[in-house]
Amino acid sequence: MPTKKTTTKKRVSVKKSESKPVEIDIHEPGAMPLMIYRRIALTFVFVVAVALIAVLYLSTVQAVIQVSSTQTSITTEFVAHVTETSTEASDIRGRVVSGTLGKTETFTPEPDEASMKNVEGIATGSVTIYNNLSFDQALVETTRLLSPDGILFRLDNTVTVPAGGSVIADVYADEAGASGDMTPTMFTIPGLSAARQASVYAESFEAFTGGVTQVAIVSQEDIDEAIGQVQADIEDDAQSMLATEVADGSLEAVYLSVVQEQTVSIEPGSEAASFDVALTIKVVGVFYDRATLETIALRKLYEGLGQGQTFVSVDPSRIEIELDAVDEEIKEANVHVSLSAQAINAQTSQALEVGRFVGMTEAEVQDLLLGEGVATTVEVKFFPFWISHVPRLKDHIYIEIQ
Repeated sequence: MPTKKTTTKKRVSVKKSESKPVEIDIHEPGAMPLMIYRRIALTFVFVVAVALIAVLYLSTVQAVIQVSSTQTSITTEFVAHVTETSTEASDIRGRVVSGTLGKTETFTPEPDEASMKNVEGIATGSVTIYNNLSFDQALVETTRLLSPDGILFRLDNTVTVPAGGSVIADVYADEAGASGDMTPTMFTIPGLSAARQASVYAESFEAFTGGVTQVAIVSQEDIDEAIGQVQADIEDDAQSMLATEVADGSLEAVYLSVVQEQTVSIEPGSEAASFDVALTIKVVGVFYDRATLETIALRKLYEGLGQGQTFVSVDPSRIEIELDAVDEEIKEANVHVSLSAQAINAQTSQALEVGRFVGMTEAEVQDLLLGEGVATTVEVKFFPFWISHVPRLKDHIYIEIQ
């Protein structure tokens, strides 16, 4: 029989120690830790914030380019045919009439030191002669009258002064010159006896004049001015006469004047107190439909406008019309027409295409436009304030033309 082996068991003492609870992560299969959720959430918020900032930036960033555009004068010129019966589109309805007028006018030169000359003459005046005698006193022509200053005058005609009365007589100076121009004074009559001179004497009550007179020296300028005045007067009269003849208030007129005869009564440099100017002038009036002419002028002006340009303003009332040729026999005329206006670069101009300025600084935009002569001044305003380059988004670039 097999022998059974006996094992002796020993008792071992075991020291009890305090045990700590052990945390065991128990989760469902496929679940993620809470920390990962937090990181994902923070990342999402950051991405959204960055995207929002980017959207706000892209939606608000802009550059405004303010341009004072260079102005260019554009002029249209053409010749229009004026006729009573229009046969072509370029014809202007109108009439041709004419008339001849003459006029003579007298002119007195304006006195001034440069054009006046002193000329000696014989002073004249009038005196009252008194007779205190008891009988009449006859005084023959050329009887002398002497002033207290010794200036001698003579009677112009024979007179008889009644006893106890007086007469008024004309006198003239014995010598030419300024000495005869004198203020009122008393006169003795040296041809009478000393006793009779006390009873028969003369007195003046107004100044004597004519000893020295100022005569104008008529210059060529005086004559030309007078001729111009007479011509203007004749033209005004003739234009009124022709307008009355046409009697159509819807038509305006341009006139041509031709001097047919001209006469001046003196030569330049002559001494004269006055002179006459006579003129005969033929005036031709071309009456035309201004409204039609302005329409044609505006159309031709816009035809001359360059690509990418626009007018600052167009005023058809500034149209200029000159008479070019007249045929009085067939009653037709040609008029030269011109109209001007100031043009600037429009926003459609290639020089102001916004794509040209992408990424530029203000200085670069200024150098480009000023250098090309497109503008006189350029200013760029950025938003937000911290950007300094034109954005690359073309729809955020604005052009303002001043």
